[in-house]
Parts: sequence; structure tokens; C-alpha cells
Amino acid sequence: MGIPIKKQGWKHLMLYLIFGLMSFVLMMYYLSNTLIHFTSSQQFPINSFKRFPLTFLIFPAELFSFCFAMYFVYNLFTDRYRNEKPEELLNKSSIRVAVLIPVYNEPREIVERTIAACKKLIWPGGVRIYLLDDSSSEEDMASMKILSKYYGCMLVRRSDRTGFKAGNINNAIKNAVREEYFVVFDSDQAPEPKFLEEVMDYFSNISVGFVQTPQHFINVTTPLERAAKIGTDIFYNSQCVSKAHDGALPFCGTNAVIRTSAFLSVNGFSYFSSTEDIELGLRLNSVGYFGIYVPKILVYGYAPPDFVAYSSQQYRWANGNLAILREHWKKILFGKFNLRQQIHTVFTLGWWVIGIVTLIYVIVPILSLLLGGTHHTWLPTTLLLLLFLNVVTGISMIYFSQHARNDNDKIRISDAFLQYSLITNSMFIYIKAAINVLLGRYVGFIRTNKKRTQSGWWKIKWNLLLSAICFGFSTFALYHAAISSDMQQIRTYLPVSIWLLFYSVMLASSIIFVGYDLPKKNEKPRLGTKGVSIG
Repeated sequence: MGIPIKKQGWKHLMLYLIFGLMSFVLMMYYLSNTLIHFTSSQQFPINSFKRFPLTFLIFPAELFSFCFAMYFVYNLFTDRYRNEKPEELLNKSSIRVAVLIPVYNEPREIVERTIAACKKLIWPGGVRIYLLDDSSSEEDMASMKILSKYYGCMLVRRSDRTGFKAGNINNAIKNAVREEYFVVFDSDQAPEPKFLEEVMDYFSNISVGFVQTPQHFINVTTPLERAAKIGTDIFYNSQCVSKAHDGALPFCGTNAVIRTSAFLSVNGFSYFSSTEDIELGLRLNSVGYFGIYVPKILVYGYAPPDFVAYSSQQYRWANGNLAILREHWKKILFGKFNLRQQIHTVFTLGWWVIGIVTLIYVIVPILSLLLGGTHHTWLPTTLLLLLFLNVVTGISMIYFSQHARNDNDKIRISDAFLQYSLITNSMFIYIKAAINVLLGRYVGFIRTNKKRTQSGWWKIKWNLLLSAICFGFSTFALYHAAISSDMQQIRTYLPVSIWLLFYSVMLASSIIFVGYDLPKKNEKPRLGTKGVSIG
């Protein structure tokens, strides 16, 4: 019957209220001190932008952090607005639902698990499964043909791969699918039998364009898989209810049912972005359709199995979302979206500049050591606490926002540290994606490998190099604090040393995401308890 994602009680809401008020007060204090900062001795005003040039770097980063913190608190508060029970969809027995499974050179065992689960879907009008095979490998094409024949699926192929996954689905809707509604499941996403019974009644409202359910990872045996799962849970457990309540729910590309007529009304997927699903959701919202979010785990899939797969997935998401922001910012700000939709959309798409923000937090203190006092937060003042509070509250909010959400998955504070570490160590992935978007280089679809094939040590080389640099400058600052007889110098150098030491440790922790054994040759993917085999 699915695992419900729980609302959190009044104790959590009070905690979020305290966090929000504290963030707001600190932000106001920080803003006022940046514009007019009074020195402790002469008490004359200093404008940080004029006196300390690196304010132009760190100020936007800190402003982004504070604003996102406030937005996250808003998400958590409005998470209590759960859907009312919808009216029953009429004539269910005459409505057949199409199930689309797009594949491209996927492991047979993974696809088979998904098809087998889809065959068990319960729906009065029945379902028709379409296996959309874009495979280029003869071996994989043969495997998909065998699976489609064995399970009675309709095999859909095309002559080219224009638009990748988006083009694959567009082609199926145009040339094969005739059903009024269709479901999209990625090749590794296996639904529960009652999936359709849980979601279809929401289409009794003719303005509902799609109904989205969470992604939920069942492979959490490595630190990477665990951290990736928590990162996904933060989005689905803590943000999607709020986004849906305000009519700004993103379409997430899998585990969702779409009204075919709504899909066709906006001419299906676009091809310029690798996150064509998010872009489709925006266009559906712009023509009057909205998405419903069902906060219940009804589908079970797999986290990226190694850091190489994780990197390609995150790069695709970051590049795709920022590309949408670049291409559609005028429509978002000056189009038909209301203020709440604008806020949700900007934060959904703009989150991916977090890599640049993180890098700024690292390089500004280093530059302050090389160039002297470059910003008032590095002077002996209580504002030094702001950056440390940013880390402490960030980790705390990861923990509390996921606490008590799912009885079957108890999050620990160590899990919050793990997720914070993964975000930090994804810095260069996000920076590369953002730079390419700025240069107009939009990536096409990048398939996320479902098998653990490579450790990805070379993927963390820049993390380890920056870790060493941070450690070196931390030692340098600590040395100057130790030899200084001036209390002001000690109070300046010591916090910088601690800050850089923290980031040195965080960046060095990237080794935990790649430091595990690879599977033996010809070893099949781990399928958990839902795997099947037909021989």
C-alpha cells in the first residue's frame, strides 16, 4: 500500500521557526554590517564593498545561503498541507493506462525487474506496457526483444536517437501510444501493484496535468549510495509537498502519470535541456495545468552505484536546470507565473550554483591571508560566527528535516554529515556544469550507469588538491596566530585556520565515496528483494 512520508509534529515546526527567526536576524545584522560596519576602536563607519574588495565575492554567496535557508524553512512549514482525498475518477474500467519504460543499453536484470513489477499493476481498465528501446548495442537490443516477447510488452524502436530519452518518449506518444494517460518509469524503477490506484483519482480534476510520486533508493550499502539517497529524500520528503501546494511542482521524469492531452498541448518534451522533465513541468504550469504530489513511496529504484555514475547524473541535472533558468528566466519573472511559483521555480533551478557558492567559501579566506583584511567577517568581530553557524545549522537542518519521516529508515546525525560532505565534494561537478551553461554549452542526455563499474578515483583529484591547499593555508594561519602577541591578530588568524581546516577535512572525505571494491567480472547488479529472473 506504499510507505507514507510523514508530516512532522509541532516540535519540529517550533525548531524550524527558531531556525528561521535566527537566520533572519543574522541576515539583517550581516547586511547592515556589510553596508555600514563600525570599527571597535575609532568607531568610524566602513562600507565593506569599498574597503574590502572580496566582499563582492563572499556577499552574494552568503546572501544565497541565507535566502535558501529561509526558503527551506518555508518548505518545511508548508509541508503540512497534504492532499485532500480526490473525487473518484469515472469510468475506470474503460480507461487503459500506458506504461512507458525508456531504455538505452540497460542491464537486462534491471529492466526485467521493472517490467515484472509493471505487469503486476492493478487497474480496472488494464495497462499496456511499452518498452521504448533506444539501445545501440546488438546484445542489449536482443535482450530487450526477448523481454518484450516474454512479458507481452509492445517494443517501440526508432531510426535515430534525436532528443535522447525525451525524443524516445515523444516518438512513442506520437506513433504508438493511444491511451488517455501514460506512466513513465525509468528502467530501474519498480512500482508497487497499487501504484495506479493511489494516483489516478487525482485526474478527476481536469486541470491536473501530472501526478508525481517520490523516488526511493533501496541500495544503500555504500557511503555514496546512502548520501545520494538522503539527498534525494531532502527533495521529495521536505520540498515537494510545498511546491505542489503552491502550484509549482516540478515534473521529475519518472514515477509519474501524465495526462496525454496535456502533454500534447505543449508539444511534448523540448530537447535543449538534459532535464527536459523539469522544463515540461514549467510549460504545463504556464498553460494552466498543475501537478499533484503524492507523498507516499510507491516505487523503488537504485541510487548511482559509483562516483562516476553519480558525477554524470549530477552534471546532467545541474547543467539541465541552469540551462532552463538561462533560457526561460524572462518567462519565469515576467510571464504568467504568480509570485509563489516564481520563488519555487527560481530556487529549484538556481540551487545548482551551490558549487560556485561553496568554492567562494573556500577561496575568500585563503585570499584574505594573501591580500590582508579583505572582508569584515575575517576581522575580529562576532560576524566570524556567521560562517560557522552556516555549517552547523546546515547539517542540523538536514538531520531534522528528515527525522521521523519514515519508520523504516531512521536517519542519524552521521547521515547528515555524510550528505553535507557529498554536496561539498560535488563542488567541481556543479561548477563545470554552470560554466558550460554560461558559455551556452548544454549537455544532452547522459545515461546513468546502473552497474558499479569504476571506482572514480580520478574524479576526486581536484577535491584532494584543494584539500591539501586548505590544509597548507590552515597551518599557515595557525602559525601566525601562535607567534603573534597581538590579540587582534590571533582573533583574526585562528578562525580562518579552523575554517580552512574544516574544509580540508570535508574535501579529503571524498575518498569515502570511491573507496570500495568493484564487483567481480560478470557479476550481476544487486536487485534487492524485488529482483526476478526468467533465465
